[in-house]
Amino acid sequence: MKMMRNTFSSQEWLKFIGKEKLQTFQDSFARVDNISLCFFDLEGTPLTVWSNSSLLCHQIIQNNKKRCQQEKEKSMCFIKKTQQIKLFTCYLGLTYFMCPVYYNNKLVAIAYGGGIATEAQTVPQEIIERYNIPLMPQRKLQRIGELLVQTMALVNFDLNVVENIGAEKTEADLNVFNGILSRREAEVAMLICQGLSNKQIAEQLFISEKTIKTHVSNILSKLDIKDRMQLILEYCRIVPNA
Repeated sequence: MKMMRNTFSSQEWLKFIGKEKLQTFQDSFARVDNISLCFFDLEGTPLTVWSNSSLLCHQIIQNNKKRCQQEKEKSMCFIKKTQQIKLFTCYLGLTYFMCPVYYNNKLVAIAYGGGIATEAQTVPQEIIERYNIPLMPQRKLQRIGELLVQTMALVNFDLNVVENIGAEKTEADLNVFNGILSRREAEVAMLICQGLSNKQIAEQLFISEKTIKTHVSNILSKLDIKDRMQLILEYCRIVPNA
């Protein structure tokens, strides 16, 4: 069996998680907590479309894009260095948080949320009313950011653990799905659970990518699940200590 990679790019993580699924989660999270929210790769490129984008920020960025970009880059550098959530206040007086997102216990993305005025805010009341800026205690925004960190930790799979479990499988227990899947489908399912793409699985099993796609379709149908993420959750539920 091939060794699993230790690192994954932000785009690979996004593809694995599902861009539409992440966007839906982000939209819901931002709406419930009344904040702006977006996920970025480690270079500062948006992975999703801003949810509840601040009208004030949008207008200011058009006129002072360079300064806004510099502040964002400085904050992201801090997060990449410390890998811990932190609150920041921009030069306009708006407060936001940045928090790390992990996959395979490696930093793959940064969540950027907030755009609020706090009890210590310096934003004029006229601006708050004109642009409908949310008012929120700083401590509450901190808790929202911490909740986001904990939520994203649910999809931080340790692929090395999954790989080791797969490597220890014998012929007798290869089909961990209780006979629902064929032997080949079980092999494909376990490789998906190790984070491999269809192309990588095809290369490892020496069959065509088209055949892998057929296997994946059959696996999802037989297990009555919707996508690769749910497959991994099913695998971890069935295999002890996965």
